Amino acid sequence: MQGEPNILVAKIAATPSSTSWAQAYNAGKLYAVISISSDPEKETEKDFLNVLGKEIIETLEQEYYSLEVKDLVSIKRAFDEALRKAPEDVAISFIAGSVVKNIIYLFYSGEVRASIKRGKEFGELIDTKNNEKSSQAVSGIIQDGDVIILQTKQFTELVPESVLVSSLDGQTPSEIAETIAPIIHQDDKNGAAALIIKCSFVQEEEEVSKPTGENEEELIPESSATNKFNLFSLPISLLKHLKIPSFKGVNHKRKLILTIAIVIGLLLIATIFITINKQNEAKVNALYQDIYKNALEKYEEGEGLADLNKNVANDSFKEAYKILDEGKDKFEKGSEQEKQILELLAKVDSKMKENSPEQIVQRQDRGKISITIENGSGVEGTAGKASDFLKEKGYNVAKTQNADNYKYEGTTIKVKNSLSAYTDLLKKDLSEKYEVTDTNSDLPEDNSTDTVIIIGK
Repeated sequence: MQGEPNILVAKIAATPSSTSWAQAYNAGKLYAVISISSDPEKETEKDFLNVLGKEIIETLEQEYYSLEVKDLVSIKRAFDEALRKAPEDVAISFIAGSVVKNIIYLFYSGEVRASIKRGKEFGELIDTKNNEKSSQAVSGIIQDGDVIILQTKQFTELVPESVLVSSLDGQTPSEIAETIAPIIHQDDKNGAAALIIKCSFVQEEEEVSKPTGENEEELIPESSATNKFNLFSLPISLLKHLKIPSFKGVNHKRKLILTIAIVIGLLLIATIFITINKQNEAKVNALYQDIYKNALEKYEEGEGLADLNKNVANDSFKEAYKILDEGKDKFEKGSEQEKQILELLAKVDSKMKENSPEQIVQRQDRGKISITIENGSGVEGTAGKASDFLKEKGYNVAKTQNADNYKYEGTTIKVKNSLSAYTDLLKKDLSEKYEVTDTNSDLPEDNSTDTVIIIGK
């Protein structure tokens, strides 16, 4: 019976422009490609598409990772919630997928294509030719070796099916991406994006390679040298401690019968011992697989989310740390299993420290904090000017909007309590141009950005 698949992923995305933006995204078992385009004659705010696209993806991953049960109906609700962020006057090509056990769920809107290569066969799972914003869903069972390619409209216009098919033979997702990427980047279709997903299943009995922790193609070992048992050592060791009777006074026939009985007895004991040893080894390997695989999935999930939402990413890192910390003492000291768990634990701990607010502030890594700027003065362009000022400082301004009223005096900084370490840095930078009159760290933790800055009169 097939269990959870090992999945390798590679991304292709064109360089965005002021009128077209695209991204290929994956975190954990969630995958998406999206492109959004606006009318070149319509005036929009600077970085409008970039901010909008990230908001759509961020909404998708927030809704997805809040689901207790992930199935076709519940994931479609998360997809629809993300889709609602797209205004009617913006063209969207959006396809998302999730792998749950051995089933893939796909959700799409606009002109998209999803292709599959299974064995020597190649075909289309989805191929739409309309720009309607309504969403659709399909699902199916994946098999060992399946390669699935999620594609935006502009990608399908640039990459003919014949080129796509020829690039798939005998190559890893990364190699496929390297083959196709030059086609994408030599054209001005800035909405081209694709995600290449390769699925493989590892049988529980097979021994697979030791993980390196440095690339997506690593596998988890199911057994190690510390648990292997020499099948020939038991009878010899037993014989060393077993006193064989001399059989004096026993005729030849009886000696033969007794000798056969002893040999059979030794073989029976050896068989029982080997069976018990193998059962114990299987239990240890099953426990290792459960702990390491779950922790690795959370770790990779956190890495995928780090640039989009560091708070959710840190939650994933914390879950991975908890799984490993609670599981590390369940294996023999010095065993290969303990060694691999401790190595991954060290990597998770490093990521947690690297993404902590204190470390980010110490490095003055302003791009790690997402900001909403609100116009609280009523003067047109106030939020836009503040946005330009903070972007020059290196901050990630996610959006600008009007405040709940225009009666604010001075500048107010609101930060999530978990990220209060940013307050002093924000105040220092803003004070170069604005009078900061109020700071607090009571911004709700579920707010879409880390900080809200209100520019008053």
